[in-house]
Amino acid sequence: MIYVIKDKELKLLCNNSLIKLPLDLQEKINNHFENIKNSGANVWNGEVFCVTNYKVEDNYVEIVCKKSDYAHYLYEERIGCEKQYECRNLSGGCLIETIDGYYIIGELDDSASYPNMLQIPGGNIDKTDIINEKIDIEKTIIREIKEEVNIDLNDKNMMISNDINYLYISEEGIQPGAQIFSKAKIKMTADEFKKHFKDYNTYLKENNLEIEFKKLYFVKKEKAIDDLNKLNKPKRYYLVPLLQIDMEQN
Repeated sequence: MIYVIKDKELKLLCNNSLIKLPLDLQEKINNHFENIKNSGANVWNGEVFCVTNYKVEDNYVEIVCKKSDYAHYLYEERIGCEKQYECRNLSGGCLIETIDGYYIIGELDDSASYPNMLQIPGGNIDKTDIINEKIDIEKTIIREIKEEVNIDLNDKNMMISNDINYLYISEEGIQPGAQIFSKAKIKMTADEFKKHFKDYNTYLKENNLEIEFKKLYFVKKEKAIDDLNKLNKPKRYYLVPLLQIDMEQN
């Protein structure tokens, strides 16, 4: 489900405790992760912050997390855990709209954990985003968008607007579990962004740096859902509802 959360106070907390898993489940998770690595996927088993409780009220959103790891996240995504052991991670992303009215959708690289998946730029929080058990999701979003498509959301010369607008909460067992989205309108046309992204990906390849998206799709806002549905690629569950609600809001 997508919630409109613009102007709501965000209370995002991580109490630093670990999700405790039974030994047999942990062994399955570890074996599953090794199989993914052996398949050639570019993954590493860093911290993941899993949602244990959330509230969406009239004037605030509260999300409480505990720690787990990426192996647990991938096992939850592809196989699934019992409810008491699920890993519904918290992450951040940005829906980017060009000045000429195109949404920007990325297709994950072949080396990613889920090749060919369509999603918007974004990623998981990390420990640098947490100060005194409070999660700074805006910091997460700014970092991930800079890393993935080389856009600085703090650059006022580039931005028309950039606000945290939406919260996605998945159904049970579906990843990502909870994702907070900003909506950015940028002072670039779709054609300008295409060139920008091509140059950036060339730079990443030449310097042997990680590539998140092998390709970008530009879908015209007025017919975004139809164009997106024509793409014969796996899509994050939030993607179509997110575009729909943004079209309604704007």
